[in-house]
This record gives sequence, structure tokens and C-alpha cells, in this order.
Amino acid sequence: MSRRTRAAWAAAGVAGVLGAGLVWGELSGWPVLRQPIENAASQQVGVPVSLQGRFKLHLLWRPRVEVDRLRIGSEDRFGAPHLLDAERITLAWQWRDLWHWQRGERLRVQRLQADTLDARLMRLPDGTANWQLGQRDPPPDAQDTDVATALPRFGALVMGQGRIALKDQLQDIDLAIDVQGSEGEAVSDAASGYRASLSGRYRTLPLKLQVRAGSTLPLIQDPEVAPDAPWVPLRVQGTAGAARLLFDGQAAALLGLPRLDGALQFQGRSLAEVGRPLGITLPQTPPFDLRGRLSQNAGTWRLQASRATIGSSRLAGDLRFHQLAQPRRLTGELTGSKLAFADLGPAIGGEGGTAAPPARQVARGRVLPQRPFDLPSLKAMDADVQVKIDEVDFGTPAMAPLRGLQTRIQLMAGVLRLDDLQATVSGGQFRGMTQLDANTQPAQWQARLDIANVDIAGWMPGLRPDAAPGKATATTATKTLKKERDQARQGGEQAVQSYVTGVLFAKLDVRGAGRSTADILGSLNGPVDLTLRDGTISHLATEAMGLDVAQALGVFIRGDHPLPLRCARFELQARDGVMEPRLAVIDNQDSTVRIAGQVNLRDETMALRLVTQPKDWSLLSLRTPITVSGTLGQPAVGIEGRGLAGRVLGALALGAAAGPAAAVLPLMERGSQTDGDPCISAAATPRKP
Repeated sequence: MSRRTRAAWAAAGVAGVLGAGLVWGELSGWPVLRQPIENAASQQVGVPVSLQGRFKLHLLWRPRVEVDRLRIGSEDRFGAPHLLDAERITLAWQWRDLWHWQRGERLRVQRLQADTLDARLMRLPDGTANWQLGQRDPPPDAQDTDVATALPRFGALVMGQGRIALKDQLQDIDLAIDVQGSEGEAVSDAASGYRASLSGRYRTLPLKLQVRAGSTLPLIQDPEVAPDAPWVPLRVQGTAGAARLLFDGQAAALLGLPRLDGALQFQGRSLAEVGRPLGITLPQTPPFDLRGRLSQNAGTWRLQASRATIGSSRLAGDLRFHQLAQPRRLTGELTGSKLAFADLGPAIGGEGGTAAPPARQVARGRVLPQRPFDLPSLKAMDADVQVKIDEVDFGTPAMAPLRGLQTRIQLMAGVLRLDDLQATVSGGQFRGMTQLDANTQPAQWQARLDIANVDIAGWMPGLRPDAAPGKATATTATKTLKKERDQARQGGEQAVQSYVTGVLFAKLDVRGAGRSTADILGSLNGPVDLTLRDGTISHLATEAMGLDVAQALGVFIRGDHPLPLRCARFELQARDGVMEPRLAVIDNQDSTVRIAGQVNLRDETMALRLVTQPKDWSLLSLRTPITVSGTLGQPAVGIEGRGLAGRVLGALALGAAAGPAAAVLPLMERGSQTDGDPCISAAATPRKP
């Protein structure tokens, strides 16, 4: 036999011995490797690893280890007795996953199955965690890593009974999860199979949930490792903070990138309380009750809300929250039959609902909302949501609701915009936009609004002498007032249906800055222009503004009737929160009323002066300027006493000298006619009579 032949036989013999050894090892489960594996694993991960009782290892086909008890220790600094303590356990992996893990990637485990399992997961404020096996320093991105993305990734996690304690000081999470159930039961719904209870705290949100799942519990399954994991029935019920939650559907994963779909019921005190701990920007609201369908797949949450009751608002919508986007993003459509403006109160700095203003606000006589905006939350995510609401209710019978509200809400890099804002009311239309920029100090706000063809009496039923809820709809009121205006222009004297009527046109382009509605209005700058066309004004109200006793008495006896308005125009300018009229005039066939002064929105004080110039003569007139002072919350209406005192003293003196009949002469007023349109030529400062 040649040397080459002997070498070939020797190689074949060695290969045969090795092959036989591998076959024996795979069939016997490599019992001789128990101790070497314990030593190597302990050295590799830096904590004690023990394999106790029956031991069976497979290295070639579907590598896995089966052992009666597996215990992985935890460093003393984490304050946990161990990382993992499991009995009758099967742990399966793929060699390529271990190769990637050795190079710093996240550990992937194909399957972890145990009859009992006790896991203690701890992370310190510096980002180091006891599950970072073999790592002495926290990952460079630890501050931005949540627990779901930091834990090992599981293709499947199956247990008969288990307890998972999670204490993450970096993300402020403290949860305890208890699991009971068994694999292989013939189950068809979530009422049997696995049951889990979850209690503790997720950031500032207390949680207490009961979970029922059929067959395999998808507790820490990773859909990237097990993309074809079967859907199983899932029911989650309990509380999240002050909110009550019920989810009834199916799931294939719950943490990381969940895969679930089912019916949702959710009730709570405010949407903001729920969204804030989750990093979702939601407005402060009154109590809410949400019904619909919730699904999640590929990192996108979808809420199809069939009914969302928020206070007295009735909303619906189809919204998507893109969890993996940077920054996170909310998109979709918000619809509904009714949005109550009072329910937006907390979102714009008010109290909302029926809540009373703070005591300190009442004590100072303030009426403008003082509550600071939650500006940091505007930077937590982006949003692009289309809004279509049938009715916007102002919460008072004095104002008719807006109809057909449409706008686009955009939140981008801390800038909140409402674009293409439009709505209709009483035959007219509102159009405009508003924006709040939270990136500046203080936050900058601006708004542009254009109002056209709005029947003011139809929009504001509170202008009716008999104003009361349910007296008339805006449509019937508009028809009645149109008939009244036609008769007034023809000289008729129909009873007044509204103190003021007409078609309103308005424009505003204003800016402000601050952390609350009061701050913004207190720094307001820009023009506000209002014009009333083709209208009427109450004759009695006109005489009252002029303190014309004789004519007011005559109108009172004959009955009030509308006077056609020649014009009514208000050109206001805001400067640093102080509103001053450049032009403010109301003109009809009886009188011209001019208004001057200012309204200070910084301290909510008023100093206004109304001067009425008559166009006809009056037998008994106490005409003198009327003043409006005080605050927005407590206005005070008065008269300028010097002018009135002069007339009265003159009347008394003349009466004493020439007889009682002569006493009325100083109180008589001849009136005067002016040429031109006072709404164009009038000055902002009224002339003294």
C-alpha cells in the first residue's frame, strides 16, 4: 500500500471518527459539553450561567438547548437576584444571529419556551442594563433607546407560568407582568389560553391591565424575527392612568413593532393625559369616550374612530400614527357632526367645559384665559390632519353655530398651523389661517381672518329683544330680518326684531406672542376692520345712546322700530395689546354715533367714549358723552357729568328767571345735517357737543 493510499485511509478514518462523534453528540445531546458551555457562557456574558438537571444540546440542525433549569445571573449593581431563572426550558437560536451579536448588533433568539420563567430586567440612569450581556458600557444611543428596542428580539416566547419585572430608570418605567397558561390547549378565543396581568407605571402613566390571549402569548415576539407568526385572539382590559381601556381582537406581537387589530373602547379625563407619556401630542380636553378599531402593522398605528365623544362634541375620524418616522408623525382625517367650542377651552388656555376659572384669575377680574400652553409637546411629533366638522357650537344661544368647518392642521418642527380655514354661518363665510410657532421665546402667534356676507342678526340671536334659547333658528331669523330691513327702508314702522341687523364684512391680520391666550392678546399688533352694510338699528337704542329723553319716551310709547343704517364701520388698530379705533362710527337717519378711546388687553381695562350727534330736533335732551370704563369682566357705563351739569344748571337758572316754560330751552336740541359719508370722513376722535 502506497504512502498516499495510507494517508487517504487515515483521513477517512479521522473523518469517520469525527462524523461518528458528531452523530453521537447530536443523538446524545452533548452531555460532555455542559460544563464547558457554562464556563464559556459565564466568561462571555460576564455573569454566572448555570445549566442544572437534564441537559440536551443540538448544534447542527436547528441549534437549541434543552435543560431542566437555566439561570443567568445579574451584576450586584443592578439590585436583581438574577436576570433569568427558568425551568424546563428550550432555547433555540441561529448561528448567524450569534455572529451578528458578537459584532455589536442586537441579540436575536429564535425561540424561548419554559414551563416557568422569572425575568428581572433592570436599567440604570446611565443607560447600562443587566440584559446587555457582555457589554461593560452603555450603547452610545442609550438615551434614545426604549426597552422594546433594547431587549433581545424573540421569534417566539412560550411559557406556562412566568413573571417579568421591568425597572428602567432611564425611561422611567416600572412594570410587573405575571403570565399564566399552557401551550397546546385547544383554544378558539381569548377567554382561554394564556392570561397575563400587567401593573406598574409607564413614565407618568399608571397601568393596570388584564390580558387574555389564545395559544401562544405574543408578549415579546418580534415580527422582524417571526414575520409569519400566527394571529391569536387577544383581549386587553384595564386602566391607563385615569382612562379605562378595552381592546378585543387579535395580535401577533405586542412590543417592539406590534401587530394587532381589534375593537377599541377608551374613556378618560383628557386626551393629553394619555398622549403625553407616549410622546404623542394631543390637546387638553374634557372627559372623552372613544369607540372604534385600532390596528398596528409595520410601525404604523391606525385608529378608525366610529365615535369619539369629547365633552359635548361628537367626532369621528381615521388617523394614522407613524411610530418609526423621525420625528413621529400623525396623519389622517378628523370628522364629526359637532364640535363644541367650550371643549377646546383647555387647548387654547381656558378651563373648558363647566370648570370655573382659577380663584386668582377671578380675584383680579380677568376673563382672558391665563393657563399656559403646553409648548414642549408641539415639538414631540409632526402632524398633517384634514378636519371636516358639520357644526361648531359656541356654547351660547347668543351666537348661532358655524357650519361646514374645514381646515388642515399641520404641526411641523414645533410650528402649529391651521391652513385653509373656512366655515359658513347665516348666509356668509369665514376664511383664514392661524399659526403658533413654539420655537421662539416667547412663542409667536399670528392669524388672518376674512368674514364676508354674514347676516349679523342671524349669526347673533342674542341681539334680539326677546333673545332666548329656541326662539328661532338662524334661517327663520334671517328671513324675518330681511323683511324688516325692506320695510324700514320704505318708511314702515314694524316692531324691532333685532337691535342691529345688516351684512357683516370683516378682516383681521394680527400677531402676538406669549405662553397663554392672555399673553398673546396682551401683545397683539395689527389691524381689525369691520363694516356693516344694508342694516338697521333700533330707534330706541339710538336715542338711548344720545340720552334724548323726549324722543326716547316717544319711541317707548309708540313702540320701537328699526332705523335704516347709512353705515357702520370700525377700523381698529392693535399696538402692544392696546386696541384703538382709527375710525368707529354708526350713522343712521336720526343720529351719528362716534366712538373713541381704547381697550387695553394687557390689563383688560377699557376707556371708551361715545358721542352722539342728532339730525333732528328734540324738546328734552340730556345729551352728553357716554363713557365705558372698568374691565372686560366688570365694565362700568357712565356719562360725562360736566356737560350734563351745565345743561341742567342752565335750565334751572332760566326757569327761575323767566318761568318754568323757559327751563326747557337749554334742554332743546335742534339737530344738524352733515354732508358726505361719515364712515369715510369721520375722525377717530369724536367732537364734543
